[in-house]
Amino acid sequence: MVAMNINYTQPFRFNRENAREMATRSWEARRKRKAKLEAEARQGRQSTPQSERLALEIERVLGMMEKEKDADRLQKLSATHARLFNAWQVLTGTPNPGSRRVKGGRNREFYSQPLAQPIDSMADVTPREAV
Repeated sequence: MVAMNINYTQPFRFNRENAREMATRSWEARRKRKAKLEAEARQGRQSTPQSERLALEIERVLGMMEKEKDADRLQKLSATHARLFNAWQVLTGTPNPGSRRVKGGRNREFYSQPLAQPIDSMADVTPREAV
């Protein structure tokens, strides 16, 4: 157990005034973030904190790839980029390049229709005899 030195002044302590200020800042940051996410949702993108973190990481890896001269390290960075990009695609719901998502596609009608014969009415069907 580590004993705290009560004689040492801490660089920052919460008190009533700065706690209110920090709560106000926190509330304002959450409000701005919510507005940003709603604006992106209207544009059709799905953004989450994880996808934003991945996007920043992807940008960082791309910057490293531009500066890299060693072929082996460049190959490792490109593999890292591919893994991060695939994770980002899953989180944001972005389709693969060259493919498209069809909203309300032709299979949707097939799966939304009820079965032709409900399973309950199958109870009176007798199995065929073995030949």
